[in-house]
Amino acid sequence: MTNKPMMPALPLSLVKAGETVKVSRVKGGDDMKRHLNDIGFVEGSEVHVVSSSGANIIVTILGARFGLDTKVAQHVMTVAA
Repeated sequence: MTNKPMMPALPLSLVKAGETVKVSRVKGGDDMKRHLNDIGFVEGSEVHVVSSSGANIIVTILGARFGLDTKVAQHVMTVAA
């Protein structure tokens, strides 16, 4: 058993541009979870934030680039990669 300190999960909407994080969980209703799962936001996936400005965030995940509304990005909880 390791005594690694637990890193608090941070919503993807608060991750700064240039950072790479891992998805720890996805919150929300079934439709939201299914939509995010379909585009690669599953536990353990690495997400690189390309840019974050105002109400939009651009990320790369599984080799694809996506633009997300920050309201959607708030459903993706992340931890340091």
